Amino acid sequence: MEYIYRLPFLALEVPNLKLKKPSWFVKPSAMVVFSFILLSYFLVTGGIIYDVIVEPPSVGSTTDEHGHTRPVST
Repeated sequence: MEYIYRLPFLALEVPNLKLKKPSWFVKPSAMVVFSFILLSYFLVTGGIIYDVIVEPPSVGSTTDEHGHTRPVST
């Protein structure tokens, strides 16, 4: 099984790239990371992220006893 995993690496060679970090990229402070995580936590638990992704309808419809559909706000 290990031979199957090793087979592509026998035929391909990893390129020797000299990548540099962009000069404009700076490491965010610990407080910025904490604030981002805390904000995203409240957005997820508040349901805002769910509403953005799923887009549930704010107005639905129901059928009354005569068979007519009536709008219902949810």
